[in-house]
Amino acid sequence: MKLVKIITLLLFSLLTIHTQEMPDEACLDCHINGAWSPLSSTPNFNHSRQTDFPLVLSHQDLSCKQCHRGKSIEDFHLFKSNGLECSNCHQDMHQNYWGKQCEECHTPENWSPAQAFRKHDETLLPLIAGHHLNDCYACHTSPQTMPSLDCVSCHFANFADDLEAHDGVDANGDCSACHAPTNWNQILALNHDIFFPIYSGVHRWKWPSCSTCHTQAGVYNDFTCFGSGCHSVSNMYGRHCEGSGCESCNGFTYPRSGVTASDCLFCHPQGNKNTCGD
Repeated sequence: MKLVKIITLLLFSLLTIHTQEMPDEACLDCHINGAWSPLSSTPNFNHSRQTDFPLVLSHQDLSCKQCHRGKSIEDFHLFKSNGLECSNCHQDMHQNYWGKQCEECHTPENWSPAQAFRKHDETLLPLIAGHHLNDCYACHTSPQTMPSLDCVSCHFANFADDLEAHDGVDANGDCSACHAPTNWNQILALNHDIFFPIYSGVHRWKWPSCSTCHTQAGVYNDFTCFGSGCHSVSNMYGRHCEGSGCESCNGFTYPRSGVTASDCLFCHPQGNKNTCGD
């Protein structure tokens, strides 16, 4: 009888110790009835709602043991983690150059550099065209310091190399009014066609430089259609006038003398050859 009491007391003690070591969650919160593995597909425990680390995107595919380790079953079920910082699980290839806010460039979707570039597009400087080809350190030269968004902070050398063309232009002005991120020398690659198509249509690449049409350096609202051998006044007169009569377009008659580039633009705002008003 005394032996039975001793065995009962020992079993009760072991059960009490095990209960103290195990967390309060019931086994069936994660496991299915009748088997330890696999885990339930619809567990009562919700990691995203009940912890400080929501499992989203690629983190949803992880097994519990990849983050929670233990030398024994009891130790594992304490669910101790390595920590909530990304570097606790991911090797910091930047050696803390950018700090510990990995989510500013990376997302749980994947850890690849391509994802970092997509994340950058949410900033005030989307990496499009030529900017997408730069290495991060070309602009981010100081650890954990945001670079200036002024074009001149990176492109002053380009600006200074062609001061004649920038005569009267403020170096701190809006460079995007004339330049596009495709190439610094591709002036108005995105904008010029709004005013007059030179990157499309019949005038596409028919000019070697801006000065072909803009003969006054830095004065881009003044232009000519007759410079650099493009069009001659006599040739245009022969095309638009026959004898004593000249062609008309929307109430405007081609001038018999003193024709200007603005006259050309009035009838050919898109630069097409044969249509009045394009």
